[in-house]
Parts: sequence; structure tokens; C-alpha cells
Amino acid sequence: MQKNKMLLLIEILNHETDSEHPITTNALIEKLSKNNVPCERRTLAREISQLIEMNYPIRIVKSGHSNAFYMEHSSFSISELKIIIDAIQASAVIPEETTNSLTEKIAELGGHYCAELLQNNRIRFNIRKQTNNCVWDSIAVIEESFKSQTQISFLYFKHDENGKKVYQRNKQRYVVDPIALIYENDNYYLRCYNQERKDYRNYRIDRMENTQRLDTIICDEALISPTELATYTARTFKMFGGDETDVELEFTGELIDVIFDQFGFETIIQRQENGLYSAKVRVQISRTFWGWYFQFPDQIRIISPKSAAEKCKEWAKHALHGDTNSK
Repeated sequence: MQKNKMLLLIEILNHETDSEHPITTNALIEKLSKNNVPCERRTLAREISQLIEMNYPIRIVKSGHSNAFYMEHSSFSISELKIIIDAIQASAVIPEETTNSLTEKIAELGGHYCAELLQNNRIRFNIRKQTNNCVWDSIAVIEESFKSQTQISFLYFKHDENGKKVYQRNKQRYVVDPIALIYENDNYYLRCYNQERKDYRNYRIDRMENTQRLDTIICDEALISPTELATYTARTFKMFGGDETDVELEFTGELIDVIFDQFGFETIIQRQENGLYSAKVRVQISRTFWGWYFQFPDQIRIISPKSAAEKCKEWAKHALHGDTNSK
């Protein structure tokens, strides 16, 4: 009975109290009684003291002329928990069902009274939630492969015009050496090394299926240090292939924050005599780069190298004439 009473005390204090909603001695005795656990005031005070000695974060405050008690919750503030929940709800890579489950669990960290407030989010995010529930299974397998430094295999698919899965390579399994998971542009990507093709590849996690860990140890090319990986992530423009090139951009002052957002605050921006600005950045010359670049047709241009500037003209020409065969 004593053990059950202590557990019930912990449950009540943990789920029904916080710093703004302490529970008085009489109210706590009444709750215990409703659960068929009789308790006297003197006994309750002793048991609360025992829980405090056991390092439970129970705080005692005055409520009128009597004591009141509450459980101090996690080190997260309400605003911190709110930011975490907003990030989860805004993430397209997290399926709706998982979003709801995570939101509920994180909200509970704020205690009973804050949980309802945290879950009642008035912010609405204009995103399409992921529908492939295999994402989390794939991530779990990949994390295990990181620990064991072994290869993984998986099926990879894209979609046809009807939204149906089209498995690549005639549904043959891909075998790769996993290097890292990278979260970019609201998607998870697997950075890996392909021993067969002897090159590095990126795969969308939400397009992977039936991911399995193998027993084969990864090769030396996949043993990239955290520093090397951070350098790669910082300089790579999105997660699509393309030749890495140092380019110098000239742009208007309105794009200064855009440049910092895209390439980081370590980017050196210089003011030109003509009132414009320039910066040298490292990018991958790819479709994604041009998609970003052509958002600002009258505010940015490539100064160098000449090859990149010529490529820009080619892309502009293809876009103007609707050439779907351009690369």
C-alpha cells in the first residue's frame, strides 16, 4: 500500500500540477481518497519529504495558511516546447500520424495544464505532410548501419503522372555505403558511397522502401570525418548532382539577406563602385541552382567564371523557348 501511495502521489503531482497550479494538502488528500488510498495530513507531509529526498522535483509553496505542492517539470520552458512543436508540425517529412503522436508527447513535458495549450496550435502551416510511413523504418536501419559501419540495401522509387510508385532499376535493390543523413529543403537525404559506380550519391529517404542493413563492412571512401561532411554540406547547393564550381555573383542590395540565408554568414560580401554587391560562393551547377538563380532575373548575375555565365545564358534560352530536353 505504501508503494502504491507513493506512486499515486508522483502521478498526481506530475500530471496535475505545475508552478501555476499547485495542489493544496486537503485537495491532495481528497484525490488520494478517491483512489481508495486513505492518508492523513501528517503522513502526507512525511511522504512528500521522502519524495523530495529521493530527488523528485517537488516544490512546497503557501496557499493561504496551508501548504501546497507542485512538481517542477522539464528544463524546457513553454516557449521552447512551443518552438519544438511548431518545427514538427511544419516539417513535411514527418507523416501526419507521427506529427500528432510527437506533439502529444512533447506537450506532456510541460505538464497537464500546459499540454492542452501547447497542442492547441493557432499557427497553420502551408505544407503537404509526408505519406510514406517507411521513412522512420529506413532512418532506424540507417542509424544502425552507422553504428556497425555496414552497408544497406533498399528499393528506390519515383512517381508517374498518376502518383503511382515507379521502382527504379526494375525493382532491383540498391546497395550503398551510408555516410550521413542530411536534412535539406524540408527533406531527409542519405549521403552515401556507391562501390559499384565508384561515386557519391544522394537519395531521398521518403523514396526509399524496404531498407535493410547488410553485414558487409563499408569501404574507406565512406569513412568521412564530421569536419569533411560539414564542409560538404555547407558548400553543396541543395541535394542534387552537378559540378561544384566557385562562382562570383553580382547582385542588388535587396538580395544581401538572400545571399546570407543561402550561403551562410561567413560569406564575404563586397560593395562595388556601381552600388551593387558581389560575393564569391561555391555551388553545384545544377537544375536546383538555376531554379534558385532565376527567381531574381533582374537582381543578380554571374560575373565569373565565363563558363558558368555562358551556361546561364543557355538555361535562359531553354526556359524562353520551353526546351524540355535541356540538361
